[in-house]
Amino acid sequence: MSPRTLQRRLRELGTTWREEVESVRQGRTMELLRTTDVPLQVIAARVGYSDMRALRRAVRRWDGRAPRDIRNAAGLAAPAPRSGG
Repeated sequence: MSPRTLQRRLRELGTTWREEVESVRQGRTMELLRTTDVPLQVIAARVGYSDMRALRRAVRRWDGRAPRDIRNAAGLAAPAPRSGG
């Protein structure tokens, strides 16, 4: 399928490529936050964000909460880093 045909078909369905990518990123990110303790940096890379800051902004936009708050609510808060000594 050509890019133009895909664009036309998505428009017929009332969506765009960007909206579809965002939807998949959102679903996968929220699943990983709620069900794993994978570090945010790894989640960002897996779902295609350039860095953790971009991921944090997206999560706040989608859910109104910080990623750590979502994990806390799911009982998956990351342990505090240990200090060396």
